[in-house]
Amino acid sequence: INADKMKQCLTGDMLATDLAEYLVRKGVPFRQTHHISGAAVKMAEDRGCQISDLSVADLKTLHESFEDDVLLVWNFEKSVDNRSSIGGTSRVTVQAQIAQLKQWLN
Repeated sequence: INADKMKQCLTGDMLATDLAEYLVRKGVPFRQTHHISGAAVKMAEDRGCQISDLSVADLKTLHESFEDDVLLVWNFEKSVDNRSSIGGTSRVTVQAQIAQLKQWLN
């Protein structure tokens, strides 16, 4: 596994779900946040930039619930670690899955 190559391949649109979840935490229903997040991806594509390059002011044109803390969404490692349900991608969850598989194999 080439970790550096993998990091080079990361793109902001991979965090579109995190953007939708951000709005859910602000009280916006997911059925709306899904479309708002999609509009942010389209805005970035139309401008030829990454979604993470959009300003808070840009995002506020899509929904008034965006605040300065939205900039914290653009963190790939945090995104992975936030997925901590069974079968999720967080380090703790993956380590638990590995331990279970090792036990099963033995």
